Amino acid sequence: MSKERLIAFTDAVLAIIMTILVLELKRPDPISWQALWDLRTNFFAYTISFFWLGTMWVNLHRSWDVVDKINSNLVWSSIVLLFFSSFFPYTTALV
Repeated sequence: MSKERLIAFTDAVLAIIMTILVLELKRPDPISWQALWDLRTNFFAYTISFFWLGTMWVNLHRSWDVVDKINSNLVWSSIVLLFFSSFFPYTTALV
């Protein structure tokens, strides 16, 4: 497997996770400043989760620069990292 293929897969999964995060946000009903303010905890949890995943993405891309060859340990490490990252929308929704 090429390094670029694993990077693309990791990027795609993280992008999907981040998209699901925003889809989990509740819509204010009715749409008003007060209703938005009432959802501030939801938006705060979303913001923390989004930037945590974004920071992870940036650090992963910095790490990929030193990788010359992909082996099965690195592939499985990436899979485990993505598995636990996939819980972010669920745990964010719990807040």
